[in-house]
Amino acid sequence: MREMKHFFIFILIFIIISSLQLHAGDRWYNFYQDGLKLMKQKRYAEAIEKFDRALKTKKKDMLKIRTYGMHFIEYFPHREKGICLYFLGKMDEAQRELQLSIRQQYSARAQNYLNKITGGVKPQFQPVTTPPVQKQQPPVKPTIKQPAPPKISTPKRVGERMGIAVLPFQTKGLGVEMGEINIVEQMMTTFYNTDRFKLFERTQLEQILEEQKLGMTGIIDASTAAEIGKGIGVDAIVLGSVTRSGSNIAIDARLIDTETAQIITAQDDMSTETTIPALKAMISRLAQKIVNDLPLVEGYVIAVKGDELTLDFGLDKGLKKGMKCVVYREGKEIIHPITKKVLGKETIQLGEVRLTEVFPQYSIGKVIKSEGGIFQIGDKAITK
Repeated sequence: MREMKHFFIFILIFIIISSLQLHAGDRWYNFYQDGLKLMKQKRYAEAIEKFDRALKTKKKDMLKIRTYGMHFIEYFPHREKGICLYFLGKMDEAQRELQLSIRQQYSARAQNYLNKITGGVKPQFQPVTTPPVQKQQPPVKPTIKQPAPPKISTPKRVGERMGIAVLPFQTKGLGVEMGEINIVEQMMTTFYNTDRFKLFERTQLEQILEEQKLGMTGIIDASTAAEIGKGIGVDAIVLGSVTRSGSNIAIDARLIDTETAQIITAQDDMSTETTIPALKAMISRLAQKIVNDLPLVEGYVIAVKGDELTLDFGLDKGLKKGMKCVVYREGKEIIHPITKKVLGKETIQLGEVRLTEVFPQYSIGKVIKSEGGIFQIGDKAITK
């Protein structure tokens, strides 16, 4: 009787272990790893299915995520899915996935493929989707229509871009690790190359700080920074710090609204190397994160109530509370006098609004600047 009891216990344990092993392969990180393996085999469509299954459980790209116990991995399903779509020739979908990946967790790999798409670079090879031609048949060269580069909609420049100034960064625990790197100059170079902001000249800012006896130590609080920014006529001020802890160097930055002294965005980055190229790359990544967090978006005014305007874009387009938008109206067409080609339309700038409430698909902004026109439903708006 006792032997029979032990036998049934053994069978029960065996069933439980088998069940656990059966379902172990259904975990999100297994789907992710399977997707990576399929990518190496150039089986991109199958890889996308695996990444989608992983995303049902873990929806965001992360530099470090725990799988089980103390085991961690890099997790970039949106990025890898975007790369698969790139090689499948689905450029619009690939661009969306790569942009989403960069917003969630910046990576040079995602940026590299996004640059290829926006630059119109086609993949060097395509996955095999049809059976190979039989040897006894003469080779046929079918006409294959290559996918056209995606149409990148670049918002027009109406009025001025957001004006910013970068203050000296506070440093903690650093020796000679930064070498001859000028943090402010490195960040401004990245900002300048993106054409996202109107930059206040660094040498002029240094002169103002010196005149106000604030020095160049970077030890300035948000309210003081806002006052400085308001005085020089910029929309926002970048504050930050660089800290060394052991062999790691971390950098963080905040973009402060000069009118409200509120944080518009805060980003950070780190490096485990103290070489000049690694530190430059870290600073550039941080600046790019700030740019990515303040997208240029166009939309329409869909409601007017006093000095409050409702706009048809919101969280779904990356908008956030505190951002400013330029409101304008399109006028008559600009026609080339010789070719008669329509070159564009005149723009009438009506004013600016600051977003006070942001919802998934719309935002509410308060008018902070008026050019004298009357705001109407159907007017256009673009993030400053």
